[in-house]
Amino acid sequence: MDIRMRILKAVLLTLFGYGLFLVVLSFILKVMGRPIKKIWTRYLTWFIIIPPFLLPLLYSKYLFQAIFLFLSILLFREYANVVGLWKDRGYVTVCYIEIVFCYFPIFLNRFGFFQVIPIYLIVLVLLVPIIRGEYKHMIQKSCLAMLGVTYFGWFLSHVAFMRNIDGGIGYIFYLFILVISNDAGSYLSGKIFGRTPLVPKISPKKTNEGFVGGIILVIFFSFLFASFTPEFTIFHRIMLALVISVGGTCGDLVMSFIKRDLGLKDFGRVLPGHGGLLDRFDSLIFVSPLFFHLVNLLYSFVE
Repeated sequence: MDIRMRILKAVLLTLFGYGLFLVVLSFILKVMGRPIKKIWTRYLTWFIIIPPFLLPLLYSKYLFQAIFLFLSILLFREYANVVGLWKDRGYVTVCYIEIVFCYFPIFLNRFGFFQVIPIYLIVLVLLVPIIRGEYKHMIQKSCLAMLGVTYFGWFLSHVAFMRNIDGGIGYIFYLFILVISNDAGSYLSGKIFGRTPLVPKISPKKTNEGFVGGIILVIFFSFLFASFTPEFTIFHRIMLALVISVGGTCGDLVMSFIKRDLGLKDFGRVLPGHGGLLDRFDSLIFVSPLFFHLVNLLYSFVE
């Protein structure tokens, strides 16, 4: 069977299986008097999130990469709004241009250029105060801009670059399914078994039990969907699962400490049951370059 059809079949079966599991779990928790709020809202939102990414992934490389460019811009926009950078239109405009610049080597399939992009991003941001002849508040604005374009532009664009390589569809699907399983496993395990806070000052609701539950589910799915990355050895599969699970949790905590510092609960309300785009894609952003470069180190899929 063609990999595209296999992925479509896997997604539909996973959504069906997860929905069936939630039916049983909801019933048990309701009997126990411990219902989980918004569990069905979170589940149904996936039917909105998945198609715009899955179909271009399978059938159009350039559309998939363009969607990720657009997503990077939206994520930066959400970030700029909450940290106050949006007030400086000049900086924001430069950052938008830089994010587009991040994707040029991807559309051209130039890996060497792609690797050194952060150097140019930093240089261009540091030139802004010089060109404007200003210095007040420039350190703060420059640092916020460099973090924004590097994190939401270059970090996330690794997913788009993977679409250029042989077997890239399988790698991306594998990454997506493990990141999602980590989020789902951590969320459900934390709600059911959570007792001990993981990092209470940053994310009071995230627990050690949820963290372990996420790891277990990621390892399980890494073997369940092994056929999409047949070259991975058992050891490498477990190692990558741990990197994705731990890295995904760190990505969540990175956005959490930003929210705590700013006094926010969520970055927005665009995705029912999930919050803003940053709340949904925080794990993927952090994990993408880790997965990309580790797999490339192990299997040299791009020179």
